[in-house]
Amino acid sequence: MRQPTLLAATAAVLMAGCSTATPAVPTPPDVTDYRGDLSRTGRMPGPGPRAPVHQRWRHTGPAPVTFPPAVAAGHVLAPGDRSLVALDLATGAPLWSVALGAALNAPLTVAAPTVYATTADGVTHAIDLDQRRERWRLAGVVDGAQVSVHAGVLYAGTRTRDLAAHDPTDGRRRWSVHIGHNVSRIAISDTIAYVGGEGGGRLTAVDLRTRRVIWAYDTGGDRIVTPAVDAGTIYVAGVAAAALPGRRTRLHALDARTGNRKWVFAPPGDPPMSSFAVGGRAVFIGTDTAPGLLYAVARDTGALRWQRPVPGPVDRPALTGDTVYVASGAGGLLALDANTGQRRWACDVDGYAEGVVLTGGLALVASRDAQDAAGAVTAFAGGGPNAAGTQLPSPDRPSKEKS
Repeated sequence: MRQPTLLAATAAVLMAGCSTATPAVPTPPDVTDYRGDLSRTGRMPGPGPRAPVHQRWRHTGPAPVTFPPAVAAGHVLAPGDRSLVALDLATGAPLWSVALGAALNAPLTVAAPTVYATTADGVTHAIDLDQRRERWRLAGVVDGAQVSVHAGVLYAGTRTRDLAAHDPTDGRRRWSVHIGHNVSRIAISDTIAYVGGEGGGRLTAVDLRTRRVIWAYDTGGDRIVTPAVDAGTIYVAGVAAAALPGRRTRLHALDARTGNRKWVFAPPGDPPMSSFAVGGRAVFIGTDTAPGLLYAVARDTGALRWQRPVPGPVDRPALTGDTVYVASGAGGLLALDANTGQRRWACDVDGYAEGVVLTGGLALVASRDAQDAAGAVTAFAGGGPNAAGTQLPSPDRPSKEKS
């Protein structure tokens, strides 16, 4: 007698209305680029956790985690002991690691099936995620390089102050443009790369088709934080070295094609500023002070919409939906209403919070105990405590460091 096909058997169960099969859980969206995307807006796929919030898992390693992790195919990718470590997104359990020979000192970039990891010795390592081994390596990369893969080309700043384009399959250099200043920070939109970094406040725009510099803009700062580009506008903050106050640090909005200035935001009191995120109606930028301030600045005019105090420095705010999430140094993780700045919830983070990634209902927080000490990735989820978690403050139960 012929056995029923799998399709027929499945249909019979469904018609009977008594299926006991567990529905497949979709894999949360990947977060493959620093600050969420190549435009560096800080927008995340989300969703983020909603109160009440609990700690789902925590992975502690020997190395400080000074950049938010990357997420790819259900894996969380983070620094290990001179290595790259892959964690299970659902549980935080270590899955595998690849030795790198030096400590990671830059954000990770993923272009499946490869993760690009840059180490303190100026080497970018191309790690095959399927085979879990290094495929090739590229030397001479600038410290803290934000390696970027766009339209089948890998871009990285060099120690000789060039923007270099490489074949992502083998690392072979295709071409380069001399910039003349540090090229550790890169944002890309359409066919233009916007580059800058340490040692100066100059932002340079490079047309990736013609391989030529098309404009440059001096922010007047000692360095720039990672620029962000969205809807024809590039946002860049020129800031003081070593987070010094009183140095006329500013947030500049420029026409992305011409470099012409649209507006400049000068925070009251001239505090040292930090990184920022770009939302639909506002840019969210904070101070590098403890306690700190988070400002919401209108995208079209640069006018201050609101400001809110936070317990610690504002480091790499992130956005999903109508919520802005702030990793606030020793002040933990905060979720604020993006329209009003009202605090929705806050929770403590062991160590010094360095940034957050939001995907699949989780907030993945990077932290470190000290500059060169142990670090951690902690996953927070909504829906109250579970067996492995502890209850954290809801909006009407503020954290112990109330701002």
